[in-house]
Amino acid sequence: MSDLKIEVLEQKPLLTRLRIKGISLHLLNSIRRVIISEVPTMAIDYVAFMENSSVFYDEYLAHRLGLIPLTSDQALWKYKSPEECREAGEKGLFSEDCFVRLSLEGEGGDEAVTLYSDNLVSSDPDVKPSFGKIPIVKLIKPQKVKLEAYARLGRGKEHIKWSPVSVAAHKYVPNILVNQRLCRGEECLKCVEACPKEVFAFQSGEVKVRSDKLLDCTMCKLCENLCPSGAVKVSHEEDEFILTLELTGALSARNVLLESVRILEKKLDDFVETLREKGV
Repeated sequence: MSDLKIEVLEQKPLLTRLRIKGISLHLLNSIRRVIISEVPTMAIDYVAFMENSSVFYDEYLAHRLGLIPLTSDQALWKYKSPEECREAGEKGLFSEDCFVRLSLEGEGGDEAVTLYSDNLVSSDPDVKPSFGKIPIVKLIKPQKVKLEAYARLGRGKEHIKWSPVSVAAHKYVPNILVNQRLCRGEECLKCVEACPKEVFAFQSGEVKVRSDKLLDCTMCKLCENLCPSGAVKVSHEEDEFILTLELTGALSARNVLLESVRILEKKLDDFVETLREKGV
């Protein structure tokens, strides 16, 4: 493996795109799979209803509450592992080192009242809904809802509500070569117009690859297949990829990536240790 290089192509609160060079496909894919299924976040797992006269069943409301993303950056270090806390919850032991309590209470009035995610009151200010205006239930008079919900750390492989990403995908970095000697003037407009990502430009009788659009190429090869002279060849760079993460808001992109590498490293260490114990 060559020297690792990482370039940030795009970074927003819920979207990160990285260009990574010097990494193998199987390693990057392992990191991607760990991000989806192994990186823990907080999510509501148990709900106790004191009152619910809304139009929604208890189970329906509990399901909605479970899918609300909760801020989890600090929770990774403050609470016990998902395995320990799952066992505690199954025994009905909602200890403070495992669970965060979130309470919700409201009733309808002369006009309909909507309870949102920011109406949830958390026992830990570091664990709260990532977004405040997620609707939970609408109440009219005399409907009431009063409940306590318990959130714990979990992993995406247990339920998708614990996954820190809604999308984790990688693709090759395209490599497009245009042989100008084979270009036939206006005929080359066919491949230029065929590209759905507008990667090509026709300038001074030549087909040019637009540097600002190159990474948008999906390598569908429409341009290569439609080029009458065979002047366009589409391939990909070796050991160079674009990693795209769409976040749920539970964890920052930095923590998602660092935690995934730490988990993968531990899995490999455990594998090596098991081999040694078996005398392999």
